[in-house]
Amino acid sequence: MALLSSAEILQAQAIINKTTPGIYELKVLYGGTWSSIKSPTTFGAKFKATVLAGNLRGICIKSPKTDNHQTYEVLGK
Repeated sequence: MALLSSAEILQAQAIINKTTPGIYELKVLYGGTWSSIKSPTTFGAKFKATVLAGNLRGICIKSPKTDNHQTYEVLGK
């Protein structure tokens, strides 16, 4: 599976770093920025693969919700 680009990783890490610890769907994590994502499904798959590859710090994958939306836990520092 493809990973996020270097620029996307930098943006994602900045979002993670400023987010209060808790469990989030990607859409909620990205907030207003989410509307600029061209293909949310493809982006979500790349984001998940990037987290699994260990390329983002301070975040881990949690169980999908009943609507099959993946959730992530932003960890405290």
